Amino acid sequence: MQKRNVVIYIMTIILCLGGIVLAETVNINPHKIVLNAQGESDDVQANVHIILPGAQIVDDFDVTLAFDGIVVAKAESAFYCILDDILIVGFDRTDLQDNPDVQGMANTTVTATVDGSVTVLDAKGVAITKTFSGSDSVEIVAPGKNGK
Repeated sequence: MQKRNVVIYIMTIILCLGGIVLAETVNINPHKIVLNAQGESDDVQANVHIILPGAQIVDDFDVTLAFDGIVVAKAESAFYCILDDILIVGFDRTDLQDNPDVQGMANTTVTATVDGSVTVLDAKGVAITKTFSGSDSVEIVAPGKNGK
């Protein structure tokens, strides 16, 4: 397991240097999407671990979320945390819950892929653009519904 993480880390560094990031670590929060939830949370977040040297502010973004290869949402927000090298991308929770493709995946675990690009500005106003893609597992739950 440790050897695999080292290989992924080295590949990420090499790809970051070239400006294109092919396989970033992504964590989707929450890991479980309950289709009839009515909680306080307005969005589903994708935390993309990506190094953007000198980044100060997100200037532009074009990011999609796909479940098992089907695009189910377009990002509504993006924020870069320079302390942790994490791009936090927000997707509207209710749009996901109402999406017929997502509803058709009820009571399954899917591969959630976050794909896209982000442009950030450094302290001098210079634009830095990176493309990225990464995946995580997400469980989609519809209480009271048995299987597909």
